Amino acid sequence: MAVAAQEVQIGKGLERLVNLIDFYFDKGGMQMQFNVVSRETLQRAQEDPNKYRSLIVRVAGYSAYFVGLDKTVQQDIIERTEERI
Repeated sequence: MAVAAQEVQIGKGLERLVNLIDFYFDKGGMQMQFNVVSRETLQRAQEDPNKYRSLIVRVAGYSAYFVGLDKTVQQDIIERTEERI
């Protein structure tokens, strides 16, 4: 799950995220993985990878340096970024 960074910085957004996590695990969920990074940050990392060498994202069951990923994988991550809660 990708969550907009600004969503969890606001009181109600953080409360909603905690409620979502609690609900998921109450219903038998086993694990959750989050990318809390803005779409803009990911796009800037694509444009200027040297400034974002330390940016790590969850891909599909593993973590990787964003700028080391293939451009198609980067674009996929950008496109599924920032769900509203």
